[in-house]
Amino acid sequence: MANQIMLDGCSPIPVASYLKALGVLGLLSRRTNSVTGRAPDANVRGCWKGMRFYLHTHLNTENVFNFFLHDYAPSPVIAPWSGGSGFYPKDTKAGIKHLESAEIHPRFKTYSDSVNIARDILQSLDLKEKPQKETKVRLIEMLRARLPMSALPWLDASLVLSGEKLKFPPVLGTGGNDGRLDFTNNLMQRLFADKDGLFQASSGAPRSYSAPLLENSLFNAPALHLADAKVGQFSPSGAGGPNAGTGFEGESVINSWDYVFMLEGASTFASVASRRHQSNVQGMASFPFTVYASSAGWGGIECTDEAEARAEFWAPLWPRPARYAEIKALFGEGRVVAQGRMARDGFDFARAISTLGISRGFSEFQRYGYFKRAGKSYYAVAIGRRRAKPSPGAKLISDLDRGGWLRYVRQFGRSANQAGSIRHSVKNLEEALFELLAPELSHSAVSGAIMAIGQLGLRLSSVQTNKKNLVPAPPPLLSSQWVCEADDGSPEFRIAAALAGLGISRQDFGAESNCQSLPKVQGFPPPMAAHLTRLTNSIGGNAQFEAITFFRGRHLRASRQWAQSAQSTTVVYAHGGLISNMIAVLERRLVEAPIRRLTDKPLSSASCAELGDVAAFLGGDFNDERCNDLLAGLVWAKPLRFLGRMDGESWVPFAYAALKPIFTTNQMLIRLGVIPSDITIPIPPELVAQLRVGGRSLDGRVVDRAVLNTFERARAFGMPSPFDPIQSGADALKCSRFGVGVRPDRLAASLLIPISDPDMKSLLRQAYPGVLTETHKTTPS
Repeated sequence: MANQIMLDGCSPIPVASYLKALGVLGLLSRRTNSVTGRAPDANVRGCWKGMRFYLHTHLNTENVFNFFLHDYAPSPVIAPWSGGSGFYPKDTKAGIKHLESAEIHPRFKTYSDSVNIARDILQSLDLKEKPQKETKVRLIEMLRARLPMSALPWLDASLVLSGEKLKFPPVLGTGGNDGRLDFTNNLMQRLFADKDGLFQASSGAPRSYSAPLLENSLFNAPALHLADAKVGQFSPSGAGGPNAGTGFEGESVINSWDYVFMLEGASTFASVASRRHQSNVQGMASFPFTVYASSAGWGGIECTDEAEARAEFWAPLWPRPARYAEIKALFGEGRVVAQGRMARDGFDFARAISTLGISRGFSEFQRYGYFKRAGKSYYAVAIGRRRAKPSPGAKLISDLDRGGWLRYVRQFGRSANQAGSIRHSVKNLEEALFELLAPELSHSAVSGAIMAIGQLGLRLSSVQTNKKNLVPAPPPLLSSQWVCEADDGSPEFRIAAALAGLGISRQDFGAESNCQSLPKVQGFPPPMAAHLTRLTNSIGGNAQFEAITFFRGRHLRASRQWAQSAQSTTVVYAHGGLISNMIAVLERRLVEAPIRRLTDKPLSSASCAELGDVAAFLGGDFNDERCNDLLAGLVWAKPLRFLGRMDGESWVPFAYAALKPIFTTNQMLIRLGVIPSDITIPIPPELVAQLRVGGRSLDGRVVDRAVLNTFERARAFGMPSPFDPIQSGADALKCSRFGVGVRPDRLAASLLIPISDPDMKSLLRQAYPGVLTETHKTTPS
């Protein structure tokens, strides 16, 4: 029965520890790294559980210790193409000098032979300092031809030839170095240096402190004698520098075994990099699970910082025990595909794993970003962890791929000359979409993405297109599933959704009607989106309007275009608050009706809010800013029909109940049997303006006048109210207490909110009792 050994010193964070786990698993399974010529356990398996790496092996802890201390033969890890590698006159020789000595122990003979072969090649090329590009290519070709097989995995992991060019996998810097730090020379020092080296090169014996350090490396046991050495990009917390310790400057210390295992594990990336470059695959996707850096999903960098980042590495984690050969094969055959293309950056990678666009076997990915630290040095930072699980949000995001919109808008936002507001909006969109790719879909994630789309749409609408600055099209049509998934039942969301559907036709909500037929409505009312962004233009003196940018017939277009003109009288949404913008839209829509020759008031919507939502809006317990942001995004979505409550009443101010029936379509009133089919009730002139000017006043005088004016208009068209002082014969002054406590401006704005037939019935019962049961046969003169 296999033993299960938890390597408490191996975790997915930092990347040095992740590579260390791969190194331990690989060394225990390979015979080439054993002086006996036999693998300690050719069938050893490893897996990740939580934050630790586990071995499943017939070996016990003592066997593992004995192998690494007495039988382990290090892989030949050299980089003679780099300055600082130990091969050139000014380089540190503390480690490499022992490998070039005649007294080297047979345990390290392969390593020593590789160093000597490299030295011979350098002499044949007459290289006394690091080579330039053309000579470096020749050097690599000669090394590949002459080095032993055990040296090739490191060679192929650190750099690969693609035609006449060299490519450097970011996980190992630029060919095995990080700035001025050469990893290979550092490794030789960790193994053989007279000070802090793990082994005596001449005898092959481990030094006295090697065993405690090994226990610390594998099992996180306490240990002394950590080496004062550079670790480079692999472990930022151990790299020293300002604020890295109790003083102003922290020391850079490392367990030498950690460094050894780390570079041994890096050879796991060898075959895939070499093979893919031989097929001329270009770009960062040529390297396993490595893509360009993206600011999405991590708030620490801006879009402009991405250019200085080296790359992202998504370290795969697997929960089922697997052999090293299997893991290496998965690395080699791994496909990270997003929307039919190889993932290019971190955002694409997140999309790929959320749609299972990867090889099977990996359950999670630990995300690392390689960011510039100082000078030419970089550091690998853990910036998140993501499960490889399908995400419902991935399907939603696919709507944004229509016409290549998402890809282009992300490129547009990264232009060096782009305005800061555009860059900020694109970053917000990427952040929101990255959150949307999480395995568990939440209302807040979807609504956050909708708001980000809306913000970006407003920004793009303000940018002028020219030959040098081709502005992306408006956001493509979002499916109604976006609306469904974002609906949290809040008044803010339902009102925003109802407003977003203005100007879009809908089917009857199923309410009963006293009319056998309804008059056909002529003309196109503007969609709500046209009040926020430039989608329509006035053309010529006949004041016809473009509908082709938003509709095909009466159906919504999947892709839209900006109007050619920068100015549009339809656009009235400004930087003011929700209330002022809603009033501006209401007034503009009433102006548009005669201009567009509409036969009904342009106040119908494909969606509706409920009276409870309106009550919250009027009562002040309402988040105007959130509703405003939601509306800006929901105008790009296909509306979802909300059914109002068929039974039950919701309390709303009487003033609203009196005014709203006039601020609804004639079709609804005809449908409910309130007026005959040949009647239209116009809205009293200046009524909205009076309420707008009334502002925040709560004394009721402005609202009272509005209610009385509405009663007068309703009475003239066959909608009498017993609360109308003219109708009842009561004193007008005594009846004028309708508007106390109601803000005139919020009341005006609320009249734009579409409601359902059942809720309209409720208002009629409250302010116009009796009109629902009357039969209209005549038209008032």
